[in-house]
Amino acid sequence: MQLAPGPTGAPGLPDMLGLMADTNLRRTNWQDRWEELKPAPFRLATQVVPGLYQVRTRGSRAYLALDDDITLIDTGSAGSGQRILEAVEELGRSPEDIKNIVITHSHMDHVGGLPEIQRLVPGRTCVHLAEAPHVESHEPLPNPFIHPVLARICEPYLLRNDPGAARVDVLLDDGDQLPALGGLRVVHAPGHTPGSITLHFPELGVLIVGDAMQYKFGRLMLPSRLFSQDMTEATESVHKISRLDFETLCFSHFRPILRGADERVREFARSLAS
Repeated sequence: MQLAPGPTGAPGLPDMLGLMADTNLRRTNWQDRWEELKPAPFRLATQVVPGLYQVRTRGSRAYLALDDDITLIDTGSAGSGQRILEAVEELGRSPEDIKNIVITHSHMDHVGGLPEIQRLVPGRTCVHLAEAPHVESHEPLPNPFIHPVLARICEPYLLRNDPGAARVDVLLDDGDQLPALGGLRVVHAPGHTPGSITLHFPELGVLIVGDAMQYKFGRLMLPSRLFSQDMTEATESVHKISRLDFETLCFSHFRPILRGADERVREFARSLAS
């Protein structure tokens, strides 16, 4: 039996049920399609190579080297600590696994999150001997701007965001080694700051260069003159780095070069000599 339309011409019950079923089917189809097309969930940690992950922090990038223990490289600006620890948990590990924290240099966008992280994890902090006094000092970090006018303009912001003193447990020097991903070798690369270091993983074929170089528009460059204390030393550091072997080059502010990076650095070093 079929219900006739009402006196106003409204659809009968079967028509309404059919319309609802058709609507639900279309909704289901769109939901299925969206499941196929929707972006992947935002991840705090991005794998660079197996075992090494990049974490976007406030102002720069930190790195997590995952082994039996975890080595954290740099800590971003103040307020970055929680994001780094959430990235560790996203990777299925515990913040308690962080056994070493290595700082590439003492600018606030690399060392700013250190006091926060030290309050939450037991890992020892490793800093080059030339940078350690700034990290440990209860005085504000040195103003990174080279131009005196810029330094004066930015001083209030820097003072407001200074992270305060942090603990240094291990003083690093050129050639020191840490047990991460088959071995991490410290390469002193002054110029940007006197105690800037790069971190070489020979077994992994990776160099984390910190701010010793820039990578813009597909080109390698010296560190920014706005923030680098000695450009002659910075150039010498590039030549030193060019003698290392590595496939992948990681930066603190730019996307990595994943393949053939050492030859790219050698070409860049040759261009500086000409």
